[in-house]
Amino acid sequence: MPDIRLIATDLDGTLIGSANEFALYQDFKARLNELRRKQAVYWVACTGRTRPSFNEFFHPMRSMGLTPDFIIIRHAYIYHHSPVGYIPRVFWNLHIYHEILRLHYYGRDALQHWRGMITGAAVGVRMVDRRRDELRLQFDSEEAAVAAGHLLREKLEPFRHLRVFTYLREVDVKPVPFTKGLALAELAGHLDVPPDNILTIGNGHNDISMFDPEVSALTGCPANSEAEVMRVVHERGGHIAAGRALTGVMQILDAYRNDAVNSELPEWWVPTPEMQNPSKRHRRHPHHRRSKKQLQQASVWLIAGIVSVTVVVFAHFGLIPFSDTIMKPFYLLMQSIEKALEAFYSNG
Repeated sequence: MPDIRLIATDLDGTLIGSANEFALYQDFKARLNELRRKQAVYWVACTGRTRPSFNEFFHPMRSMGLTPDFIIIRHAYIYHHSPVGYIPRVFWNLHIYHEILRLHYYGRDALQHWRGMITGAAVGVRMVDRRRDELRLQFDSEEAAVAAGHLLREKLEPFRHLRVFTYLREVDVKPVPFTKGLALAELAGHLDVPPDNILTIGNGHNDISMFDPEVSALTGCPANSEAEVMRVVHERGGHIAAGRALTGVMQILDAYRNDAVNSELPEWWVPTPEMQNPSKRHRRHPHHRRSKKQLQQASVWLIAGIVSVTVVVFAHFGLIPFSDTIMKPFYLLMQSIEKALEAFYSNG
């Protein structure tokens, strides 16, 4: 059995499915307790829900004595379990937020640069769609599209929120959910757990970032997973369970415990058209588009936020003058917030 020290599980569709799995909770609890006793394993539950929504949705499991050591809410922000409930790790979350802003800002800059390079240097290419953080190009041949796709993958590799898709003569660069993997890597760094000792289990597209080799070496997915999730787990050598949701999660734990990992795709598996054709991925509804004025206002607040977070982060590590002076009121504010949260949760 591999030396597992951290288990990260998605919530909706993975830990808790559509069927009534209440009878399985005790078996799952027994497996977790065994891993905690033998290998001092941490457990983190990852979800896109808010903390109140998580508390309500997770209540049946909690009533059976199942308590994650950490939770990642809204796909990105880490809370740790305490006697008064789940408390946010403020400085960890500030670092995550700063990294999200940094990747988006520099990713847009890089995309703008390579958009100009390819359309200016290549013959037989036209812009199909142009947004600040998206790009769709159409070439006059499949060979040219493949070559451009390889080039963009190489140049955009540092930006984990951008993924390059190719389909026939089209090349599509689109943002993908990536913050769960970012938050899990942040948590693992503070716990001093390397990727080789992390097992991640999920079923949706927003879980794929946790399967990155730089985040976790061990992966698994239940039978109700998205086709692309199964493909990624298959390529990573993880376990594709025959059972759905929690049943599949327990099968994954058993497979690693018994050295019986099965990475074969099920016979019924087929790639979805969305996986093959990038132009059909992540389409935006016209009603979701913001007005120019709203975008300008958002940009001002974004820049102000980036400057503020950058100053605080640099001061925290003593990289700028008057760091102690800058951080003193910030520390007092954070302590006041954490005390207020603890008081609120204890009264709740």
